[in-house]
Amino acid sequence: MEFRGEEVPLGPPQTRVVLAMLAAHANDVVTIDGIAEELWGSSPPASAKTQVHGIISALRRLLGRDRITTTRPRGYRLLARPDELESHLFRNDVECAREMLAEGAVAAGAARLRRALARWRGPVLAELRGHLGRGLDETHVLALEERIAADLQLGRGADLVGELVELVAEHPLRERFRAQLMTALAHTGRLAEASRAYSVYRTTMVRELGVEPSAGLRALHTRILRGNS
Repeated sequence: MEFRGEEVPLGPPQTRVVLAMLAAHANDVVTIDGIAEELWGSSPPASAKTQVHGIISALRRLLGRDRITTTRPRGYRLLARPDELESHLFRNDVECAREMLAEGAVAAGAARLRRALARWRGPVLAELRGHLGRGLDETHVLALEERIAADLQLGRGADLVGELVELVAEHPLRERFRAQLMTALAHTGRLAEASRAYSVYRTTMVRELGVEPSAGLRALHTRILRGNS
């Protein structure tokens, strides 16, 4: 983690999880019970509170005692300005990009989304059990989908195929990535590959979920078969 422009080693995974929770709820109270549930689920050890106190003490030594305050109800609060939080800066860039795209400034919106995504440092702590990490990661994936959509609109399909192949492999059931891959392939004249990407997705959906692809994706496939993508 960077703090005041310097890399700060955070130590064991539990310390990273607690800091992630505090940072995601910066300037708000995070209860000891909430931290314990995130660390150990529904069966925390008898020493849970003592261990949480120890983790907070370690973080205070790293960040400064005034950074993390003790609160009532019993918990902790990380004091931070918005411009110190990557999650805040990321969301701000995404919102600005969406406004640009809504106004028709596609190139500027795509560039702002790339700036937002450059702030991202991988999936939010794999150790996180709860909705916190999933929520932030979903925000990231949505921003990635929007950036790719903007790049497709700008005619950059040929440059996107490799990236989309990787994203489809990572998110095999995510329809928008599949549609974007099909579109990018079709725009570069690779119609057979685009059709095969649909067929693979349909087979996966039927096998894994027992449902057909959406009407929108089926319509896209039909347009590709007719050469009207």
